[in-house]
Amino acid sequence: MQDKKSFGKYILKKRKEANLTQEELASKLYVIPTTISKWERGITYPDITMITNLCEALNISEHEFFTACDDFVFRDEKKEIEKFRKVKKGILYFLNIGYVLGILTCFICNLVIEHRLSWFFIVFVGIGISFCLTTLPFYLKKDKMRWLKVTAIFSLFIYGLLFVIHNVVGGKWFLGSVFVATYVLIVLWILVLVSIFSKIDCYDKVALGFLLMAILTATMNPFCNFLFSLSNEDTHIPNIISSFILIVLSIIFALIPYFQKHHTN
Repeated sequence: MQDKKSFGKYILKKRKEANLTQEELASKLYVIPTTISKWERGITYPDITMITNLCEALNISEHEFFTACDDFVFRDEKKEIEKFRKVKKGILYFLNIGYVLGILTCFICNLVIEHRLSWFFIVFVGIGISFCLTTLPFYLKKDKMRWLKVTAIFSLFIYGLLFVIHNVVGGKWFLGSVFVATYVLIVLWILVLVSIFSKIDCYDKVALGFLLMAILTATMNPFCNFLFSLSNEDTHIPNIISSFILIVLSIIFALIPYFQKHHTN
């Protein structure tokens, strides 16, 4: 910490910048105004138990408190963080407004056009899926259970969407689609569980994700052909190419830690 005189001048300066009188600052810290005066005249230092509250009252960091000078890098970073938070809050706000307006618009249009609710439920569940992916994670507590909750709700919405579409349009595709959705969701759950509970390297997690996506891409068409009794004459070249690219990406990410370690040595 700086000498008492320099420290006192800094406290005086920051108190005036905060537009606080000695009495007002003393009231915030539950001390008498004479105590504030002694700090500013360089007679005494604040008690260690008051540092956090004093920093909050003067809008300074603890580093600035101990060095008795402004940390402009810290302040710039703080401004950037606050700006990001405002932007994120604004985006979430407009997303939610958009979801509500979309639901209300489709609700009214469905009633006006068909005099009953039908395809509105498809839109409603679809918006629920979008909400899960774009907005819900920001409203949940930041812990391991957050992404488990998001994945669980997302999975329920997927099944709900299939059920609603089946009720609206009918057909014999529902059971097969449930199997397809389950197949895809199993891959998603594996990725989520590995990401949350596994201690493997981040690059290995990404590599595993690409590998699972490659397997899913390569097997999806044959699986659908089997479920829906479709023709197997198609060679599914796009799927094969996509799977190959995903496997290459998986190998690259798996080897990145090795090359980093080799480069460091």
